Amino acid sequence: MFVNIWSMMNKQTLQGFTAIPVKCSEESSASHCIFWKQHSIREKCDEKPADRTLFIINVPPYCTEDNFKKVLGIFGHVVTVFFHKSPNAGLPPREASQFFHKHDEIKGFKVAYVVFETAVGLQEALSWDATEPLILSRKDAPLTCGIKKWCSEYNMRIPDVDAMQKEIDDFMEKFDHKMAENSRLEKQAMEEDDEGWITVTRKGKKPGFARKDSIEKKIMSKEKQKRSKKELLNFYTFQIRESKMKHLAKLRQKFEEDKKRINVLKQSRRFKPF
Repeated sequence: MFVNIWSMMNKQTLQGFTAIPVKCSEESSASHCIFWKQHSIREKCDEKPADRTLFIINVPPYCTEDNFKKVLGIFGHVVTVFFHKSPNAGLPPREASQFFHKHDEIKGFKVAYVVFETAVGLQEALSWDATEPLILSRKDAPLTCGIKKWCSEYNMRIPDVDAMQKEIDDFMEKFDHKMAENSRLEKQAMEEDDEGWITVTRKGKKPGFARKDSIEKKIMSKEKQKRSKKELLNFYTFQIRESKMKHLAKLRQKFEEDKKRINVLKQSRRFKPF
């Protein structure tokens, strides 16, 4: 029954993909299905040549680059393996730092672009018998999963303090050098040239704010909010009437307070001609 099902699947029904069963090990009774075909897209990428790249979808989460290189190495030497969350014509983002990652790790199922050294490797993979499953974990290419994988990931999260400190020191050294170079260029630009002109920069005792679109938009939005509050303050007729009445009440109260203050001053005078 297994052979009949796989033989019924062809490239036409799978939209150009070939269904390939894969098993974690030779002893596994269950199998997973991946789909591959030759990479072909309008947007060209030098690192993914169409004549040497195998496009694979439905890749299990536990597959790694090293594992794919060794497993698919039976067809030919694999130069590079690129993993993406979804089909992508470009390259996956590379982390500049070993300890401080800016991009999230791909979790769950993914797609892969396997680049062979020659076009022969790609053709060998495309001509693979779809009834024969690929073994992902072999003695020469063991696949780490389960508790071993979790323990390995936990150990990888514990950084080497010396290596991390060295990376931080190198980064700060490059940053200080860059800031010193920028400061030197700005001072050089503010010096008088041969014709007597001086380049005025925004840095100084009162540098003000940078004339950027984002800052101007922020200022304009604040001004607009202020105007809207002023406009809505006396928008309705009853608001105008109430504001006038409150203003008159305040004037009357102030007038009465001033009268009392004057009477107190009169009574406290020592010289009383009348």
